[in-house]
Amino acid sequence: MEIPGAAALWTVGSFLLGQGVVFGGVLINNASQARRERAAREAERQRLSADRREVFELAHLQDLHAELTELMLVAETCVVQWITWYEGLHDPRLRRDPGSRAGLEASATALQRTTEQHLEKINRLSGLVIPDYLRLRLDGAHGQYAFVLENVHDREPGETRRGLSLALSALKVAQAAVAARIREIYVGADSLSRATTESR
Repeated sequence: MEIPGAAALWTVGSFLLGQGVVFGGVLINNASQARRERAAREAERQRLSADRREVFELAHLQDLHAELTELMLVAETCVVQWITWYEGLHDPRLRRDPGSRAGLEASATALQRTTEQHLEKINRLSGLVIPDYLRLRLDGAHGQYAFVLENVHDREPGETRRGLSLALSALKVAQAAVAARIREIYVGADSLSRATTESR
């Protein structure tokens, strides 16, 4: 024998239980959706932050590469002119022609000023947002060339020429490393752009 009140109670209870399950599912889905949206926003924020860092780094790397290029145009000539000037102390032809020696000194002095300006800019730029491995390479090459330039007056010409050759090689390697990092950023940006386009 069925009790009418119990059947009604069971029906109402089942309905409420079903509604509770549906409501609980909606809450769980909403919470899950909110977590996914937060994660997507955070990922987008991190991507934009990385993009800004790369744009900032790229601008400094391009400035750095330009300064290295400018330095390479005058670095060797500057030191060679000073070597020639010092060798002229022992060259009777130059002693007989003091105007030639004075012109060489003026030219070497002007080149040294230009070279030191480039060295100063390179030193400043290498202290900014570039990877540590690149900074170490730049600092080493910069220091090597600066040492040759500062000691050109105190060393024997042959020793200075050997030091200059090594310093110029180090500067070329550093310049190539900067160029490689610039390409790396461009390739990374290009790949990301292509992946974003394909995912749409």
